[in-house]
Amino acid sequence: MQASSQPKSPDKKQVYAKQVPIDKGSQGTDDVVILARAESMDPVWQSATTQMAKMKCARELRNRRYRIEQSMTIFVLISVVATALSMQFGVIGMTGAVNLKGWQPDIAVNILRAVVSTCTLFLLVLLVVRTDTVCKLRIVTHRLPPHVKFYFPSAGLLGKMLFEAFIILLHVPPSWHHAFVDSRFMGSSIFNATSNSRYCPTDGHRMDAQTYFCYSDIPWHSSQLDAIGFLRLYVLFRYVRHRLGFESVDIEWLGTEWHVPTSSLGFTTKYMFHQHPLPFAVLSFLTTWLTTGLIVEFFEFRINPEIDSNVEALWLTVLTMSSAGLGSIPPLSFQGQIGIITGGIIGGAIMGALITSVLIASLRVTSDEEAVIDTLEARKLETEHQLAAIRVLEHFAHLVVLKARKASPSLLRAAKTKLFSYVSHVIASFTRHPHPRATLAFKENRHELAHLSHSTDQVLDHKTADVLFRTAALFDHPASSRSFVLKTTHGEDALDTLERKLHAIHGALARRR
Repeated sequence: MQASSQPKSPDKKQVYAKQVPIDKGSQGTDDVVILARAESMDPVWQSATTQMAKMKCARELRNRRYRIEQSMTIFVLISVVATALSMQFGVIGMTGAVNLKGWQPDIAVNILRAVVSTCTLFLLVLLVVRTDTVCKLRIVTHRLPPHVKFYFPSAGLLGKMLFEAFIILLHVPPSWHHAFVDSRFMGSSIFNATSNSRYCPTDGHRMDAQTYFCYSDIPWHSSQLDAIGFLRLYVLFRYVRHRLGFESVDIEWLGTEWHVPTSSLGFTTKYMFHQHPLPFAVLSFLTTWLTTGLIVEFFEFRINPEIDSNVEALWLTVLTMSSAGLGSIPPLSFQGQIGIITGGIIGGAIMGALITSVLIASLRVTSDEEAVIDTLEARKLETEHQLAAIRVLEHFAHLVVLKARKASPSLLRAAKTKLFSYVSHVIASFTRHPHPRATLAFKENRHELAHLSHSTDQVLDHKTADVLFRTAALFDHPASSRSFVLKTTHGEDALDTLERKLHAIHGALARRR
């Protein structure tokens, strides 16, 4: 057998023999020990130092990636602001709405486009550097094999880099002007028998001499392609991820452990909406509203006289987002229609989420609030229940007094009718099932009250106690009235007393009917 070509690890005795014992009283002993362990070729020591070096390298690469993405965010914001200003200067140059005092808007547009082109070059360089940094970071964290470059197909970074480079390159270079005409089919022409000729029903439409169809020639300028520069705002997503702390090692490990794509746009959006629902929804709605309004105005100001200002474009956008329709100023160009449809769908979805999720969630009752509401409902139900029973007793007492005084049959009949009608009204109001049994209604309300509040003892107020005292006094039983008033000092005893009285009332009325 051939000897193994791998180097042998030194014996433990040799390693320990070369190490210098630690003397806490000596100066520089720790440095001597570290140097001795490094010179002794200790495998454990070498593995630890290698891991520490990789951790330090990974931290430096993450900081470098964060600085690169910060720089990309700054250049993207500069280019987007320059694009928006160039679009506004183009509108001013066509409409002449603002007097620039001799300053030509075309010069300002070319300067701003040059700024956008310069930012594009810096963004491309930073994109390549960032991709290389990400590749090195994946190598250090053992997600890619060593000696892999970012442009290798096995790295999986080349396609993403080329796609981002394509988005960044989409801009209008300076001094590039070209006019286009969009011929849109509008319908067939009308034959005039008098003049033996054909004509288009709408003024301004062009009739084809061969097909006799009517077309609408809608001109549009190459400057409208400036709006495509807003696609660069995707870089803000990475900056937001860094601010939320999603680029840390523990978040990446948690995503791998639970199979959650923590680096995706969807997860970041869900997290932001869950943690900050109202600010996120409002900010998203305002961003979509302003961007869509600016793009629609830029597409339509040359051909649509009704959309030649920011106010009209923003009003059209918010009407579309709220599903109220396009109003009286629909876009004429195909670009404007695509822009308003896209902004309307996104803005409408955000508005719906703002109303359904944020507003409803803010009005949702918590468990503590529900406990307070249940207590209030129990108190209200108990008070109404007691007052209703008192009213029934008063009507019955009035009937008993009339019988004791030997009143006329008409008065007795009226009192009895009033008593039965009030009992039916009480039952209908409490149980929502009109049934002439006051005892059943009382029991149902007692069960409902017990369900709402099991351990709450309510005390009748002074007004209710006075009414009960007067009601008991009508029966001309001083002892029972005194005991009845004493019982009403406790809510449960008062309810039991009223229930027994209603049992007696129901039995007496049933025998006398």
